[in-house]
Amino acid sequence: MDRLVKTAFKVLGIPLALAALAGCGGGGGGGGGSAALAPTAVSGVAAKGIVMQARVLVCRIANGTPEADATCAATVTGSDGSYSVTLNDGYTGPALIKVMAGTGSTMIDETTGLPIPYNLTLRALVPAVSANTSAYVTPFSDMVAAALGNTNIDANQIRLQITAVQSLMSNLGIDLSVKPLVDIRNNGADAAMLGMQANMVKQLTRLMLATQTSTQLQAADGSACAAAGTTPQQLACAVTAMDRLMTQTQTQTQTNAVLAALANQSVATVNLPIINSDGTFSRVNVNIASAAAMQAAMQAAGLSSAATMIPGMMGRMH
Repeated sequence: MDRLVKTAFKVLGIPLALAALAGCGGGGGGGGGSAALAPTAVSGVAAKGIVMQARVLVCRIANGTPEADATCAATVTGSDGSYSVTLNDGYTGPALIKVMAGTGSTMIDETTGLPIPYNLTLRALVPAVSANTSAYVTPFSDMVAAALGNTNIDANQIRLQITAVQSLMSNLGIDLSVKPLVDIRNNGADAAMLGMQANMVKQLTRLMLATQTSTQLQAADGSACAAAGTTPQQLACAVTAMDRLMTQTQTQTQTNAVLAALANQSVATVNLPIINSDGTFSRVNVNIASAAAMQAAMQAAGLSSAATMIPGMMGRMH
C-alpha cells in the first residue's frame, strides 16, 4: 500500500463551530425563544478485545479542537464493551470519543479469553453526530485520531483519514464502521455483515498475537513491543507503533513491517464475543477458521439459518 496516501490526506479543513445550544433565542430581534433541540446520541463498542468498566468521553469539537474532558459527556463501558451517551443540547458537529482506563477496567485477551488490565486510551472520531450515531473504538480507529491530533479537526478531515486507515489496512479487511463483535440479534439475516464483524475480532486477535510474539512491532527506540513487559504494556507499545504509521514519515519498509506483523499471525481459536438472537451477550472459544466450528457457535447463539449463512460469512474474513 502506498504510504503517501496517509500524508496526502493532511489537508487543511474549515473548522466547525459547536451547534447552537437548546434554549437560544430565535429568529431575528424578537423576544420569543426557539423550541429545544432534539437530543442526539453516540453509542458503540470498545474492543481490544472487549473493554469493560472503562471510562468513555464523548467530546464535541469546536473550532477544530475537542472540548476539555471535564465538559465532555461521559459514561462507562458495560460487560459487552458497549457504551451510549446522549447529548441533550442537540449537538450535530464532529466528535472525539475516548475510552480511558478507570477503576477496575479490563479487556479480554482474545487468545485466552481471560481479562487483563486495561490501561490504554483508545479513540475514535465521527464526522457528525446525529440522533443515532455509531462509533466503534479500537486500535484501528485510534490511528485516525492519531493522524489528526488535537487541532484543525473537521468533518472532511475525519472522513479522509478514515479512508486512509482503511486503505492502509485493506489487506486485513478493516472497516471502521463494522462492530467488533458478532451481532446475531441485529444482523442475523446478513451473512456478509456477520462475516465482517467476525473479521474485526480476528484482526484484533492478530494484533494481540503480534504484540506478544513479533519483532516487527517496535517502540520508537527500535525495541520489540514483545519485550515491553506485561501484556498491557506490550499492547500500549503496539498501538503506538500503529499510530506512528499515521503521524510520522515512515519508509515503505517500516510500514510493510508493521502490516506484516499482523498479517503473518495465524489465527485459530478465538474468544469470540456474540450478541445472541435473544439479545444476551456471550463469549465462546471457537476455531474461527473452521466453517463447522463457526456453524456450531452460531447455532448455539440462536442463528437458525447457520447452515446456509456460514459460507457467506466465512467469505468475508481475511
